[in-house]
Parts: sequence; C-alpha cells; structure tokens
Amino acid sequence: MPSFDASSAAAATVPRPVDVDRIHECVKRLGLRYFIDDEGDIGIPWRYVTVHAIFQDTRAVQMRGIWHRIADTEHLAQLRALVEDWNTTRIGPKAYLTVADGGVVRLHGEYTYPLEAGMTDRQLEDFVFGGCRLIVALMHEAEEQFPDELRGSLEP
Repeated sequence: MPSFDASSAAAATVPRPVDVDRIHECVKRLGLRYFIDDEGDIGIPWRYVTVHAIFQDTRAVQMRGIWHRIADTEHLAQLRALVEDWNTTRIGPKAYLTVADGGVVRLHGEYTYPLEAGMTDRQLEDFVFGGCRLIVALMHEAEEQFPDELRGSLEP
C-alpha cells in the first residue's frame, strides 16, 4: 500500500522553476509518447503534427508544432484565411505561416507560458497536455479544410 508523504504533496502545490527535466517527468506522468531531439528539446508526436517543448531563455516555455504537410505559395491566400480565422475566433494556440526559399509554406501553432513565477505540477501538466491538444486541433482544422495535397508545383 502506498504511503502518503505530506511534504511531497505540499511540494506539488508550490510553483517551482520549469526546466527540461520537469517537462520530461511531466510527459512521462501523462503517458505521452515522446523523444528528445538533437538540441535536447522534447518532441511529442501526434497524427498531424509533432509538438516540441522549447525554452525561450529563462523567460518562457513554448509548445510549438509544425503541420506535417507542406504547401506552396499557390495556396498561401487560403492558408492565410485559415490562420486569420483561427486567431480571431479561438483563444489559442497562436497560428502563423512561414514561407521558405523555394516557395514552401508551413503552418505553425504556438502556445507560450511565462516562467518567472514557475509552475505547480498540475499547472505544468495542464500546460503540456492543453498545449498539445490545442495545437493538434489547429492542425486537424487544416486537414479538414485541405484534404487534398497542397504541393502544387513543388517537387515530391
């Protein structure tokens, strides 16, 4: 029978600094599949997107995902309309597009939390799982609106 440790229960309710180790522990507690990339960031793969936990110095932590599909500039206006609608009708995540050399358009989702005050274990779990769910919802919306390939003139 597990024993109750009042000191560890109290520690779980006190905000503590967030670092990669705490996020790693959190992801394991949540039972999520994950990997650690070459830069030490934690990646959490989902159907349409891989969500990464990325630190912005000591100021903030972000859950950031890029849609697995790519588009070309022929679809930029349609994707821009999706992003504008998403950002004006939903609380998060922030959606945005990038256009790389060669005309490759990528859809991104980003959910940020300031780190100055730290987080309790529950807040961290809510941030990680909630951030993943919101980013997956954005990418699912993109899949619904663009069920066909968006590659256009891009090489396969």
